[in-house]
Amino acid sequence: MDMRKNNSADRRIRKTKKVLKESLAILLLKKNINNITIKELVDLADVNRGTFYLHYRDIYDMLAQIETEMLNDLEDISNKFPAALLKESAQPYICEIFQYIADNQTFCKMLLSPHGDMAFVDKLKKLVEEKCFCSLMESFPENALQHYQYFAAYTVSGCIGLLQTWIETGMKVSPRELSQVAEGMIQNGIDFLHREASSALPD
Repeated sequence: MDMRKNNSADRRIRKTKKVLKESLAILLLKKNINNITIKELVDLADVNRGTFYLHYRDIYDMLAQIETEMLNDLEDISNKFPAALLKESAQPYICEIFQYIADNQTFCKMLLSPHGDMAFVDKLKKLVEEKCFCSLMESFPENALQHYQYFAAYTVSGCIGLLQTWIETGMKVSPRELSQVAEGMIQNGIDFLHREASSALPD
């Protein structure tokens, strides 16, 4: 009986946090975080102030907690794909990242908007760049360090731009279809690394 009560309470907490999270994202699409009050947030979410303070100290604490949770989720996804798997194909990894973005589209749209937190976007870029970097170094060990850096920056910035366009145009294709587009773009960079690796080999 106690377990059922705990499960019910956990569901209520998750539901409340989800509503607050989506409401904050909606407000952040319209204005800077400095101009958002707790009153307008709880009014939009249709919860009382006391409920808000059960989970967060203030708006900034709420945003920080959400971003930390999202980065942890994305890191968990990255950890599921070791370099050996990415060497075969990056598409499943990219697809799972894009699916996560789709599942959290309201908040992700905000993060990639003019009022979004660029520090969060930079952390996301770093996470994917490190994954990309390790995979590339294992796949193409003959290349110069600078080539890896250029390719990682090119790939991650391109994927961020792709995500922004996807969100802004209404996410009309599935995460899987978008990941196939991304993989095609990435392949151009991989072809470059292949050529550089070949030219680095002794005659």
